[in-house]
Amino acid sequence: MATPPPAPKQRWYKTLWQAYTVTARTDKKLPWILGALLLVPLGTGIVLAVISTGLGTKIYAPLTGLMTGVVLALFVLTRRFEKQMYAQMDGTLGGSLAVAQSLRRGWQFADEPVAVDAKSKAVVFQGIGDGGIVLLAEGGRAAKRTVDNTTSRLHKLAPGVPVTPIYVGNGENEVPLKRLNKAIKATKTKSFGWGLRKGLSAGDQQTVRARLRALGGPQIPIPKGIDPNRARADRKGLRGR
Repeated sequence: MATPPPAPKQRWYKTLWQAYTVTARTDKKLPWILGALLLVPLGTGIVLAVISTGLGTKIYAPLTGLMTGVVLALFVLTRRFEKQMYAQMDGTLGGSLAVAQSLRRGWQFADEPVAVDAKSKAVVFQGIGDGGIVLLAEGGRAAKRTVDNTTSRLHKLAPGVPVTPIYVGNGENEVPLKRLNKAIKATKTKSFGWGLRKGLSAGDQQTVRARLRALGGPQIPIPKGIDPNRARADRKGLRGR
């Protein structure tokens, strides 16, 4: 069977326009803010060009003002878009996974949870990166037992690899979505200390992933598209085969 061709990549300007339209639907101040950020530096550059007698200033002042306005507008659009996305994902199942998978370097998070407690509605996602293994726990403090069991199992499957649980939420001792990626990155320094060469190398990370895949452990039968809240853990796996 012939391999289907890869989907064409979306142009950057289309992605930018989508981010703007999505954000502007609820952020009514956004067009005015972006317009001011674009026009004020450009206007300043034009004024400098008019009052200046130097040829270089007349040429480069408007260009510098335009580029400055574009950079500021893109920065503000990105921040306000992220803020809106975090607000929409806050409290939704799998919101922490969506945020964590946006990390571009150093971490990989599996699409499916590694532990689910239907009674407490706790869900735990697993990521492996240069800071070791991170467990993202959704469900508040009710997820503690599930996290403890998962942590104990991972210590046996991957001895010597740090396992850091992060409880995601807006309560006490929980990490909100907007700070989640920062908390994940901080595990490298927390577990291995400062230094460019500190942490798990790419080869070590691949070894850990392969070991976890090979040894497995309790497998949670959750096909894609199934609500993890309705899933039931494999009791035989929990007792050990």
